[in-house]
Amino acid sequence: MKKIFLFASMGLFLLSLNANAQDKEALKAQKAAMKEAKAILKKAKTCHTTAIPNLQYGRKETNFERLDEAKGYIDQAVTNQYLVNDAETWKVAADIYSEYFKKYEEQAKLDESVKPQLVATASKVVEYAIKCDSLTQLDEKAKDAQKTLINEQYRNLASNPLLQCLQASQNYSNGETQEDFKLGYKYSSLVNRAFNESHLFSTFKNENLGNWKIYAKAFRAQSYAAIENADPAKIEEYYSTLYGTEYESVAYSSLINYYREKDKAKFLGYLKKAYENAKGETAPQFGFMYMQELFTNGDKNECIKVIDVLTQKYPDNDNAVNAYLMKGQIFFDQKKFDEAEKLFDEVCKKYPDDDRAITMPAKSAWMKAQASASKADRDHAINLFKELEAKYPNKPDYWGEPLYILYNNNNQLKLRDKYKKYYKG
Repeated sequence: MKKIFLFASMGLFLLSLNANAQDKEALKAQKAAMKEAKAILKKAKTCHTTAIPNLQYGRKETNFERLDEAKGYIDQAVTNQYLVNDAETWKVAADIYSEYFKKYEEQAKLDESVKPQLVATASKVVEYAIKCDSLTQLDEKAKDAQKTLINEQYRNLASNPLLQCLQASQNYSNGETQEDFKLGYKYSSLVNRAFNESHLFSTFKNENLGNWKIYAKAFRAQSYAAIENADPAKIEEYYSTLYGTEYESVAYSSLINYYREKDKAKFLGYLKKAYENAKGETAPQFGFMYMQELFTNGDKNECIKVIDVLTQKYPDNDNAVNAYLMKGQIFFDQKKFDEAEKLFDEVCKKYPDDDRAITMPAKSAWMKAQASASKADRDHAINLFKELEAKYPNKPDYWGEPLYILYNNNNQLKLRDKYKKYYKG
């Protein structure tokens, strides 16, 4: 038993030695990798420093052949696990790509085809500046003055590139291809993150800042909604950020159109929300659309409530007369013929120059006569159409065909024949 125990103990001891040896090798390899990573970053810094203009050394312009070397090194650095949490990595990256941004900015003035490269570079400058500032703010060893200096320096560095991304967001959001929409979403998301989430632009001041923030939200929503198989919840979330802004009506309109064929309940829900909340010139449009949908879906009582609000709120709107017509039609459907005729008579007085309003009372009496099959009701309708004939003798469309039909139904054939030329049946 003692021998077995001794052999077991020796085995454990050998395993322990082997594990320690492996740990040492792993630590050694880690140190070597860290050393190599630092060397890559150092090369990037050196190449950058010796590429940018420096009058002391006779360099008046950026040496892009040398800067290309710096770019090669920094592209490795920003994906290196030992460097990604080092603010210096992102500082150098932002500095290097800023030089390319300035180069492409000048080229794009003469050659539109450079624009995509300009914007792609601009987005990297912004990304790298945000990370540089963020890590600097988290560095407990960094002094407040240094943090402030880095923030101001890299905010200034990233400002123009950020506006390029905003402009690109607009262009791509109005594009035609899926690639356009994806780029629009990518760049608008970056602008939103920069303005609303990053520390880099937290103290940024500009008279246009409020508008830029709203534009970025609008372009993000528009781009994302156009991407195939986009998440509906995200579409709603992005458009909801426009509520309370000048683009609120655009948000409602977009969501209404998005759900029109996809989800009738949500379509109606957003239409109602637009009717209740939208302001400005588009507000009546949403209201009358909602009214029409309620009527089509058979919700007549709610439809009448909406009609009453709309006709009181927007009496001069072109759709107001249509709203009254719809209300009258609901009364007809409910067999409330007298209420319909009374309503139309009021509308006729309210809109005396509207062709639809002028003929409403007579047409309502005619519809009542058709429903009741009563000669008295037909005679009443005839009297109203005769009044129209007397008042508008040159507008037979108001009275011609109805009088032919009504006299025919009354078996008043001689009177009927006078209006035969107006009959279209």
